[in-house]
Amino acid sequence: MADICKNQGKKVLLVEGKDDCHVVLALCEYYALKEVFGIYQCENDDGILKRLNALIVKPDPPETIGVIIDADSKGVNNRLQQIKDKISDHKYSFSKNPNPNGSILQDNKGKPKIGIWIMPDNLNDGLLEDFLITMADKKGLQAAAECIEAVINKGVAAFKNVHKSKAMIHTYLAWQNEPGKPLGQSITAHALQPKTEIADIFIQWLKNLFY
Repeated sequence: MADICKNQGKKVLLVEGKDDCHVVLALCEYYALKEVFGIYQCENDDGILKRLNALIVKPDPPETIGVIIDADSKGVNNRLQQIKDKISDHKYSFSKNPNPNGSILQDNKGKPKIGIWIMPDNLNDGLLEDFLITMADKKGLQAAAECIEAVINKGVAAFKNVHKSKAMIHTYLAWQNEPGKPLGQSITAHALQPKTEIADIFIQWLKNLFY
């Protein structure tokens, strides 16, 4: 059986991991987007950068490549510079500042059109989980935040500060109906409600890039 997160073709979206893949699939289902692109999970940010360059230099490259990558604590500008450096030989034109609506680099002398979305919102440090936090019930999320602060204060929290949003969203999901659902399934099951401003912007970026 083919892995739904290892699809390739003339239009492909590169993501870091399976959570990213299944979140995108769930959002596309919610927003009723047709399946016109494949999703390929690259394991991590370095995997994305390597695969992006490898696809561009293929004899028969894709016509469109999307990239979803976390800003992490390094920042959006640093991520954009990493991508720019990785594909500098291909003469793509980058804007001076990050685009809050997601970047789209038009095809360059027969090379693929490239789209870049830096989680969570193309502006702030963070991860996929920071993007998903906007979909959580505010009262429930506040309760989860209080739990996280309590375990930090007791000295029993082992996670790095950059992963605080991961701890918070999974704490929130732990007391929903059928606790422990993966992130994508939590959207499908409506434990996370995807009708948010940032999700609308993200979906519009996908439409502009692939449709």
